[in-house]
Amino acid sequence: MILEVLTVALLSGAPDGGVTSEPVPDTSIERYRTPLEALTERPVGEASRAVRFDWRRSRVGFGVLASSLLELNNYSSFRIGGYVRKALGNIMLDAAVTYVFVWGSDATNKLALTPYRQFGRPQRLELDINVGYAIAEGVVTSRPGLLPAAQLVLTANAGVRYLFYPGGLAGVPGLDVAGALFAPRITDAEIKNLDKARLPAMQVDRARYSVLAGFTLDIYFRPGIAVTPRVLMAIPVFAGMQGAGLGWWWELSLGVGASL
Repeated sequence: MILEVLTVALLSGAPDGGVTSEPVPDTSIERYRTPLEALTERPVGEASRAVRFDWRRSRVGFGVLASSLLELNNYSSFRIGGYVRKALGNIMLDAAVTYVFVWGSDATNKLALTPYRQFGRPQRLELDINVGYAIAEGVVTSRPGLLPAAQLVLTANAGVRYLFYPGGLAGVPGLDVAGALFAPRITDAEIKNLDKARLPAMQVDRARYSVLAGFTLDIYFRPGIAVTPRVLMAIPVFAGMQGAGLGWWWELSLGVGASL
């Protein structure tokens, strides 16, 4: 009899053999609960861009550059100068001032003995204004690891180039100099002055401006060293102008500088 009473008490969960009440649910964290439907609509994380050097936050960039022009004629041109650049989000603005050295070849001298002439441009000063848009970028490591990890940025570029020929405006009246400086076509007075500067068999191209487009690959190393190879193609926007005959031509350049 006593055994039966103990058994009933243990089964009922009460020491005195009575019947216990249902457990009271804990509602202290109820206000923090969120329905599953709401959780599935929320972002579970945020992906960040891998960055070795954040060029977008640099105040200014500057450096030196050198270029080779491939004008598809018998003249060789080499540019050297400096540039300055500024990033505005994904857009990169840059300006450059370069001097172009031009020389001929044995073919140039032989061509001068014939009635034929080739379009070309004598030694000159050039001013470039370019705008670029970053279309791809990422962090890379070199093999076999001789160089540190770098930030690579591929940029699509377009720009305008202004050409100034030293001595070209000699003897031109002062009132006409301002108009001649910005005219899209080189004046007859400049062509006459450049006759001494042009190379044998060269017919001076009369376009004062060039429109170029292409791609730039910026390679950034910490703490901001930048190596910048660039390839551009001249778009013959002024090809229909009288006395302009260079048409399409290429430019290969390399810049080395720093971003602060």
